[in-house]
Amino acid sequence: MHLSDLNNPEIILPKNANEIPIKSITSDSRKLTKDCMFVAIRGYQKDGHDFIDEAISAGASNILVDYNYKNTKQLPLSKSKNVRRALALVASIYFNKQPNIITAVTGTNGKTSVCIFLKQIWNLNNFKSASLGTLGLDATEKIITKEIINENLTTLDPLRLHECISIIKNNGVERLALEASSHGLEQYRLDGVKVSLACFTNLSHDHLDFHKSFANYKKQKFRLFTEILQDGGTAIINIDDKNSKELLSKISKRNINIITFGKGSSANWKIKRIYDTGDYKTFELSINKKNFIIPTALNSNFQIYNAVAAACIAVASGIPFEHSLESIKNLTSPRGRMQELISHNGSKIYIDFSHTPEALENILKEKSKNNSKLFLVIGCGGNRDAQKRKIIGRIASKYTDLTIITDDNPRYEEPKKIRREIINGKLKNKDNLMEIADRKKAIVKVLNLSQSNDIVIIAGKGHEEYQIYKNLKIPHDDFKFCQSVIQKMRSK
Repeated sequence: MHLSDLNNPEIILPKNANEIPIKSITSDSRKLTKDCMFVAIRGYQKDGHDFIDEAISAGASNILVDYNYKNTKQLPLSKSKNVRRALALVASIYFNKQPNIITAVTGTNGKTSVCIFLKQIWNLNNFKSASLGTLGLDATEKIITKEIINENLTTLDPLRLHECISIIKNNGVERLALEASSHGLEQYRLDGVKVSLACFTNLSHDHLDFHKSFANYKKQKFRLFTEILQDGGTAIINIDDKNSKELLSKISKRNINIITFGKGSSANWKIKRIYDTGDYKTFELSINKKNFIIPTALNSNFQIYNAVAAACIAVASGIPFEHSLESIKNLTSPRGRMQELISHNGSKIYIDFSHTPEALENILKEKSKNNSKLFLVIGCGGNRDAQKRKIIGRIASKYTDLTIITDDNPRYEEPKKIRREIINGKLKNKDNLMEIADRKKAIVKVLNLSQSNDIVIIAGKGHEEYQIYKNLKIPHDDFKFCQSVIQKMRSK
């Protein structure tokens, strides 16, 4: 491949672009090789332009720089006014194979579940499919993934993302469900991805340490619909979310189809009622004035919303209506999303990723309506959105009989400080909060305190298999640890 093959509207190429070989692309100075294109990204801690001499010494054939960069080098440079977006578009050309149907799902909560549910529906209807996001790659086909698929990022960086998408396509997958994070959207990681279906789940307080304001956070989420979603594509929107009206207004003049879902009267897919059938949920759905009663193997109301969103996307992707609704009956929640265990004494334990105020309140509000005691184990991550700590403390004290505040990836912050910030908010009831720093001890404590028919929520980490203390990544899995504790208690 030559540099001229990477031509796109975001880049100004040198005159001899057709003579410059490109054997690889990187924005990481540690991965420089001969005849590579080095993309100089101005990062949050380092500036790629500081490594240009290093790139030249390594034999880079071309360097993509910021438009205002003054060239004092002998090497001809490519330039762009938006280097991050240019990198994504270059990556999409270099790794040029994509599945025929790509769905991107964004929102504060529910992205992972919607993608996993959608992949399950496609699979149940005999389509080779995959989902890619927080839980890594889930595919019907055995795919050689290299190390890039297992990154702990909701949305991979553009080079790895496009390489991954190309690998998925090369392995026969024709349908892909992709999580679209606000970080990924703001950093143009999804640009160049041919998204024909886009879903909005909900929007609430999260990642304000990065985005600085809720307005900017919202803007980045909406970007999936205003800029990424292809003309002629379909937007699937949760109309019950208070931000949906603004989103609908922003995309009203675009050439895209719109399908809404939720309890709102104007919803195209109207959730009329959700009710308990034993440990699981059954719901009534109205579409085109036809009512459907659908039993599920799901144990929470918010997962019903996610299942309906996935079924809606599936129909928009060409799955027959009846087949999509029938598939809902067989959906199973992803790992760490209301994952259920029964304790040695008959209490119900749920492991969930809920780490935002809205997600936590949804779970606690629903489970507190049962005639049983409600216990919670939760912490907050360090070096992340400190504003939500006191909110989570307030929510916990409002709904639970007892909450144990513990550690959850303190990173480089003082763990005790984080716990204090959770506890010292304007709490409804301080008497129902207990502090135990060690997460394992906190879990053992709550399992010993709970009795038959009580409910225990262990929140915040979900699928994660580690605790982060400074530069240490210590193995820990809430679900597996609970299993081991319960087994020991049963053997006594």
